[in-house]
Amino acid sequence: MFSSMPHRISAVFIAIALWSPTLWAQPKAAAPTLVGENTKKQAFDLAQLRGKVALVFFWSTDCPVCLDKLPELRRNLVGWKGKDFYIVAVNQDRNLTDLAAYERVLMKTTPGDEQLDKQMPIVWRKQAGHRDNFGELPMRSPTTVIIGRDGKIVKIIRGRVPNEVWDDIAELVLN
Repeated sequence: MFSSMPHRISAVFIAIALWSPTLWAQPKAAAPTLVGENTKKQAFDLAQLRGKVALVFFWSTDCPVCLDKLPELRRNLVGWKGKDFYIVAVNQDRNLTDLAAYERVLMKTTPGDEQLDKQMPIVWRKQAGHRDNFGELPMRSPTTVIIGRDGKIVKIIRGRVPNEVWDDIAELVLN
């Protein structure tokens, strides 16, 4: 009785695999959508970055890790200035006044650079007309989404962005 048990279990697993499309045919993920206006009142559409590599960074001024990471992101972007790499900083603050206060500090402490500003737009997620398909994300912890040249998500990082992610980005940008 027990000697035929492994064969029956194997037959059950094979039947499940054949009848369950989720085990053998995963649908391709849709390209992420992010449409709105940047803080300079210019239209923004993530789809316009197709053919380029993008790092989408969801953050808020209530998140100390986020505030610590933003200057680092900008410093790293200096090395990619003029290349096919963009950072989209998507702010999730409940009030636009919090984001505006942060931008005032940013203007006083960071030298202006028009090219870097183009490569790192800031978008407010709560703005009327903003839409995206990233779903609910934590407010007090950063979420980083790396998007390849094909417009599809390559990697999602919750929390601090590890240094080795820059190696992944370099590989995407340079290849």
